[in-house]
Amino acid sequence: MNSRTLLRSGLVALCAAAVAHAQAPKLSPTSKIFVADAEGDTQITTGKDIGLLAKKAVYKGEGTMIDTRANSNASIVLSNGTGIYFDVSSRTEIKGFVQAPFRPMRADMDEEPSISRTHVFVDYGVLGVSTSKMAAGSTLMFETSLATVEVHGRQCVIQAGDSVTTVSMFEGGATVRAGPLGTTYDVTVGNQAVISDGKAGQPGLVEVRQIPAGTAGAQRAWLYERVLAADAARKLVYFEMQSGSDGSISLFDGAETGDQIVAIPVVPANPPVVPTVSAANLSGR
Repeated sequence: MNSRTLLRSGLVALCAAAVAHAQAPKLSPTSKIFVADAEGDTQITTGKDIGLLAKKAVYKGEGTMIDTRANSNASIVLSNGTGIYFDVSSRTEIKGFVQAPFRPMRADMDEEPSISRTHVFVDYGVLGVSTSKMAAGSTLMFETSLATVEVHGRQCVIQAGDSVTTVSMFEGGATVRAGPLGTTYDVTVGNQAVISDGKAGQPGLVEVRQIPAGTAGAQRAWLYERVLAADAARKLVYFEMQSGSDGSISLFDGAETGDQIVAIPVVPANPPVVPTVSAANLSGR
């Protein structure tokens, strides 16, 4: 092989390597969840590992499944600042949770640190949800066997059963549809969408109505307690970056530099006289 051929081969290999490097996706930081509260025996599954949910523990976000039993409930906080309360007898899977890099120092801890894409499947049970101020471009989707719910912020309750899914909005709004391709319905503050199973071969039925107060307002109060539990959990922690091995504090590059998201519990300087809402004190039906 002559020198000209060798030079040409070397240039081709160099160009191919450069293109491959340019096309390689930049790794995002590994999403995390922080356990704010856990009562009773709540099971968590992360990949092949199954165990009991531990209070103040931190787990990976994407692919995690949480099961509460009849005597248990739990509250977690996603690393995008969303608090979720899991009522008794519920099963939920975080099917997708990716988060863009974010800077280590943030001015407003109530704002989402970066754009995120979150996909949660609720097999059954009741979830209270409280988000931070979502970043432009972020998506938060909850899915059940009957409905797809895109939450735009900031507080709602999702009830998933075999034949009915109910979405109640207490702050902000959501877009709801029966199944993944049904007609969209906007659900605003004070309203709820009730999605029921349709006839054989027909799409599900969607009814948007005011949140019923129930006897002496008991039903609305019961739902709002679940929101308060999620919101109280959200305020117990914030998420920051841990710098790479070189000690530099730069734009967060995730696994490429060894950086990772870390949960930092909030310690109030003056604890309130009245305790915050605890999941253990929530009323049953």
